[in-house]
Amino acid sequence: MYFRVLVLLLYLCVSVVHARDWTIGVLALRGNAQAQTHWQPLADRLNQHLPGQHFQLLPLDLNAMKSAVEQNRIDFLLTNPAQYVQIDNHYPLRWLVSLRSSHEPDSTSRNVIGSVILVRADSDIHNPQGLIGKRVGAVSPHAFGGYLLGYKALRDTGLQPEQDFQLHFSGFPVDALIYLLRDRAISAAIVPTCLLEDMQQEGLVHVADFKPLLAKKTAIPCLSSTELYPNWSFAALSQVPDELADNVTRILLSPDGGKTPQWGAPSSTSQVESLLRSVNQHPQQPQFWQQILDWAQQHRLLIAAIAVILLLLAANHIWVAFLVRRRSQQLEQLHQQLRVRESALEQAQRLSILGEMASGFAHELNQPLSAIQHYADGCAIRLQRELADHPLLPILNQISHQARRGADTIANLRLWVGKQPTTHSPAIRQPLPALVNHLWQLLAATRQPQPCELHTDIETSLALLLPPTLLDQVLCNLITNSLQAGARQLWFSAYQQADEATLILQDDAGGLTAAQLNQPFTPFRSTKSDGLGLGLVICQRLVNSQGGSLALLNHMTTNGKIGLRVTLTLPLNPSKELTFVTDSSA
Repeated sequence: MYFRVLVLLLYLCVSVVHARDWTIGVLALRGNAQAQTHWQPLADRLNQHLPGQHFQLLPLDLNAMKSAVEQNRIDFLLTNPAQYVQIDNHYPLRWLVSLRSSHEPDSTSRNVIGSVILVRADSDIHNPQGLIGKRVGAVSPHAFGGYLLGYKALRDTGLQPEQDFQLHFSGFPVDALIYLLRDRAISAAIVPTCLLEDMQQEGLVHVADFKPLLAKKTAIPCLSSTELYPNWSFAALSQVPDELADNVTRILLSPDGGKTPQWGAPSSTSQVESLLRSVNQHPQQPQFWQQILDWAQQHRLLIAAIAVILLLLAANHIWVAFLVRRRSQQLEQLHQQLRVRESALEQAQRLSILGEMASGFAHELNQPLSAIQHYADGCAIRLQRELADHPLLPILNQISHQARRGADTIANLRLWVGKQPTTHSPAIRQPLPALVNHLWQLLAATRQPQPCELHTDIETSLALLLPPTLLDQVLCNLITNSLQAGARQLWFSAYQQADEATLILQDDAGGLTAAQLNQPFTPFRSTKSDGLGLGLVICQRLVNSQGGSLALLNHMTTNGKIGLRVTLTLPLNPSKELTFVTDSSA
């Protein structure tokens, strides 16, 4: 007894060990629930005839079917021939059997897949051209009966569905397209052949509510707009043993009394492959990107050269942009410096005016202030003799103090006017060529309404030891005078001899009159309507402050015109520098 139980348990364990689950991926054309219900008898039949194995269904859509095959989540697949061809070109499949027609009593027809282009029975669209600009529904861009067959039929009429229609892809289940068309959400629908008849048999719709836009006679009693193609395929993947695949094929080909779908020998895929090629959906057709890749591999040297050139151009663009930005920043800084120096020049002009005025005031006010002080001191002495605490003595002392303060202020002004420095400004060595170019850029003479051209002849090593802004102020004044006088050409030369440097500025603006040349450094005398007549005065004072000299002369230029020639002589190592004093009592 115990031995029998042991043998039975051993047999059950061996059976369990050898038993295995096999998954059949089914294309859920009308949804998962309908696919499960429709194809469950197939799984039950296989489980009945192969008790050692267990078969189960897995409804999938087009994309999910590809993913399931790629991830080895299914062992068998049941799908339309178009998807079979597409998957078979990437993964090893064995086409076991093909489905027979379920719409004929004898189920003898092999070609039962097609498309019908439906519109509502009351629609005013009577031909494919009437769909232009309308909303047309389909299952998916890769659906065989739900789009590709109808797409080819419409294209054969001269239409371009991608351009002429507003395509709407509803996905699975395909029944949704019939409902969208019924509810006027779309103007037409591309659906698989016999779908409408199946839905009427199930009591979901009425065939009379719809009409085919294109009608084609076929061997099956269903509305169709296209030719018919081979029915669905039942295939095994590579992991299925040959013995199991043979047994499954044998079971499906054996008659069962008509209770389950009828199967036959595998159909040829040539018709399907030809259609896929005509609509550019065949997996062996080189895609555009693949063509580009192949061309790139063949011309990789050329592409590499072009890439290097593009990289160099990009680098050059970046470098130029960097230089432009840096130069813009430099120009902005120079502009700011120019503004500062212009402000300094204006300040120097104002100080020069103040100096001339102070010189006159000092001369005229010194005597009255001295007299006031003497009168106040005399009155204070006389009153102090009469009354030591006379109430007017403090007032007289204040008068005397203020007179002395005024005299000190005038003395400081005279000291400033007389160019007697009390403090020294630091001098710096300035390369003359760089300074001239810098000033020319700042003045922007070439961008004036009347542009001027500069010609230079300067020793590259020539440098002057001067206060920071002194030579800037002098040259700016001289160049500005030439530009305002209408100069078109400007010549600047410089050279050194012994311990001094000579700078010559020549323009072609017509020069000065004889009266102007006789007294060129007289302040407040100008030929310009808005001029103060202080520019040359300031230049002379600045140059003289460094022990130099400034001379003016009319001279013939190289282009045959008369112009002003300004000659500056400056010591290379000046003994004194331009400085100013302030009122010590302030």
